This record gives sequence, structure tokens and C-alpha cells, in this order.
Amino acid sequence: YVITGGGKANHIGGTKNKVSNNSYYALIDGNKTPKEMPCPCESMVKGDGREYSIGAASILAKVTRDRLMHEYDKKYPEFNLRQHKGYGTAAHMSAVREFGASPIHRRTFAPLKHMEIDEEGKIVG
Repeated sequence: YVITGGGKANHIGGTKNKVSNNSYYALIDGNKTPKEMPCPCESMVKGDGREYSIGAASILAKVTRDRLMHEYDKKYPEFNLRQHKGYGTAAHMSAVREFGASPIHRRTFAPLKHMEIDEEGKIVG
């Protein structure tokens, strides 16, 4: 989710009208809402197929992530991020086992969260 101007008065669209925090409403794609949202919100299971704004945000997020992975591929070519965009494919996991986790790998996601990784990103054991 993305919320702009939450918590402070803000100028919208270049106008001088101040907008308060209660002018925002967040739609969350999923079945849970974050505990400390700065505005009212609701979760929507399969929201990307039910609500145009969530679907559009999902497309923008995926395109942005793919572009980031192309750039990261230049820095970490051993992982072939251009090909699989960092998703846990067999080839990607094989590279992680061979080269260890790079600084961009999310250690909170399986299977990395179940592995012991040293300070240099190498899998221990």
C-alpha cells in the first residue's frame, strides 16, 4: 500500500486546499490490514481483480520490481535476475546455494529465513 500525506496537512494537485488525514482511505490487497495505518483502510482478498485502483497499483509494482531486477542483474550477474526477476525458481535457488545470498536477498522470506547465513551471505552448513 502507498499513502501520501498521511498524518499532516497536505496540498493536493497544486491547490492551496489543505487536506487532513481523514481524507485518505487505503485499499489493501489481501486479508489483513496493517495495525498502524495512518488512515482508515480495508482489506480485499483478490483485490487486484476486484478493484481497478488495486489492479493498477499491482501492475505498477510488478513493472517497477522487474526494472529493479534488471538493474540488480548488472550488479549480481551470478543470480541471473534478468531472467527470473528474483522469484524462487530452481535456477535461482541453485545460485543462492552456490554463491550465497546477496545484500538484496530478503532473509525474512522462505527458504532463506530457514537457512543459517553468515555475514558475507554464505549459507552455513
